[in-house]
Amino acid sequence: MDRVLITGALGQLGTTLQKVLYKKGDFVIATDIRDATKKIECQYEKLDVLSYDELQRIVEKYEINVIYHLVAILSAKGEKNPFHSWKINMETFQNIIDVSIKSKIKKIFWPSSIAVFGKDSNLNFVPQNAHMNPTTIYGVSKLAGEKLMNYYYHKYKLDIRSIRFPGIISMETKPGGGVTDYIIEMLKASKKGKDYNCFLNKDKRLPMIYMEDAISAIILLMSANRSKLTISSSYNIKGFTATPEEFYSAIKSNGYKIRINYKVDYRQKIANTWPEDLDDTKARKDWGWHPKFGLEKTIKSALNI
Repeated sequence: MDRVLITGALGQLGTTLQKVLYKKGDFVIATDIRDATKKIECQYEKLDVLSYDELQRIVEKYEINVIYHLVAILSAKGEKNPFHSWKINMETFQNIIDVSIKSKIKKIFWPSSIAVFGKDSNLNFVPQNAHMNPTTIYGVSKLAGEKLMNYYYHKYKLDIRSIRFPGIISMETKPGGGVTDYIIEMLKASKKGKDYNCFLNKDKRLPMIYMEDAISAIILLMSANRSKLTISSSYNIKGFTATPEEFYSAIKSNGYKIRINYKVDYRQKIANTWPEDLDDTKARKDWGWHPKFGLEKTIKSALNI
């Protein structure tokens, strides 16, 4: 049985992941920087991962051997205070690495993002090993993390695994400040019968993934034999690609009478540097990645139809 530590466990990805791992039978310690306001099935500890000593204490106290490090300030929110965003995204990452080496952690999962790409990445269809020149502090920090995890793997044989997530669609938590949050906001407005002001152009295509597929991808990757993995940084994956207008049409086709107004803001400039589509062949070949949710199935599930 794995003894799992999850950092950032109250965020979008962590909220679902902690439940899945706990039900799978792992011993799970969920942590975040704030108090938990909702009931959590597994054990919970308040933790600021910037505190190396506190992180080390929890790892030792619970004899942790697997870490899922999910702490991050996302793309749009990160641009409001890039120095703080770098501190949170990178110093916590380095603390996790340092503790993991000293405590002989057997596996780490750390999420990267399509924000690592830029206009030099062939955005129509981004390959696994693309030119990467990100334009946000979030993307820069994720790219730095990818380079570091490759370095730590080769220098210390540290088994750290990663996925470049596209926009994750989940209705369970509030949007966390990402450029793809529009679809979650649109879905919530639809359920409330309210009109929605979308901050991206109606035809801006981006790769997306439904939360159930995102969690499945993490479990698959973390369960894979390390010898089968040909990437020592981060894997491309996608569920499907869609535009705001395609999401709008899918919502309307399910009987929701919502009206969308397109009021583009600064997030459009960020989205213009992100992929329209990407190649996830390596993930499919190395560890059996295959999404179950396309656009229509995602909309129906998110709206509980």
